[in-house]
Amino acid sequence: MCQPERRTVGERVSALGNVTSSCEKRNTRSSMSALDKDFIEHVKRCIAQPGMNAPKGVQVSMFAQAARLSFTQAINDAVTAPTGFDPAAAALFEGAVESAYLVATCDGALDPTEDTVLRAVISAGGPVSEKQVDGLLLGMARAVALDGATERLSRLSYMVSKQAHQHEILRIGALVARASGGVRPGERAVLDKIAQGFSLAPSSVDAAIASADAALKAR
Repeated sequence: MCQPERRTVGERVSALGNVTSSCEKRNTRSSMSALDKDFIEHVKRCIAQPGMNAPKGVQVSMFAQAARLSFTQAINDAVTAPTGFDPAAAALFEGAVESAYLVATCDGALDPTEDTVLRAVISAGGPVSEKQVDGLLLGMARAVALDGATERLSRLSYMVSKQAHQHEILRIGALVARASGGVRPGERAVLDKIAQGFSLAPSSVDAAIASADAALKAR
């Protein structure tokens, strides 16, 4: 069983930043003015809202809580989560972000909308610097280039063991696909592979997509 590295995401991003200058960086971002800012804010709210598998009474999604812990942000009183390093939270955050990245890039390089939606995912737990976001995206691009998408997907199956977290990863992946222009066949195939790796039923993907549709339509 692979154990998450006992460093915060922020520390890992800082380490990435030290080597960024020696690697060529392709800028895929567009200014937010080119996109529907209101829609992106709505996507952020959907990410932060509890999913269908969340316990009753929970006000913040498991992913948003994990993002806050991973970036060592202060947690407000509405969120009851342990302080300090939480391996399960780190695995959920990293697994969900990488899954979302693999969904978004299954048909090639990130387009401006996909890039903006991914940045909304990464910042779901609170304010995050551009350097941290750039570092995470660059790190994932390098990992996929080195290992291949299939290997990165298989890594998820032993990285995230809690079923509730596995469903949350599917929810985030479906939201990214849906928010980036609809769930295309290639994106559906990636979500199916994620579910298979977690030994979840195919219907779990259908449920995640239906949940994403309902959430994004409720503007």
